[in-house]
Amino acid sequence: MLKNYLFFICLIFFGCSSNSEDNTSSFIDDLPSFNDSIVLEDSISLVDTTAVQTQRDSIRKDYEEDLSLEIKEIEEEKEDPITEECKLLLEDYAAAISSYSSILGKIEANQDNINLIIARSAQEEEMYSFSSDPSMFRCLQNPAFEKQVEILNSKRDKLISQ
Repeated sequence: MLKNYLFFICLIFFGCSSNSEDNTSSFIDDLPSFNDSIVLEDSISLVDTTAVQTQRDSIRKDYEEDLSLEIKEIEEEKEDPITEECKLLLEDYAAAISSYSSILGKIEANQDNINLIIARSAQEEEMYSFSSDPSMFRCLQNPAFEKQVEILNSKRDKLISQ
């Protein structure tokens, strides 16, 4: 009988010692490994991505508030590029806005000049004729072109209200 007790005690002892090794190995498994550092690098790249996006938003805001009427590429054009014909139309529209704004400045400086007032009507008509141009309707199917027109219209409104 004593041999049986001794056998069971040895069995329990070895069984407990093997459990403690398993606990140690599970503890080691819970420690961060080299692969976990990859997750940290991914989270850092997310921070970099948001910083780049913030910079892009800042550049976009500066472009929209700039009244120079220079056409610059916007983010939407990378996804859906504007055709050369539509780019030329944008440049012509920007030139018409610039001419109209210039005439307004000249009229403000010399309000008695009837020639400037007549030229104002012609420039205004030319500028607003772009909204009914068939080429404009075709180009407005492109979201990037549509956004560029919105930016130009906003600049036009700011220039006219000055």
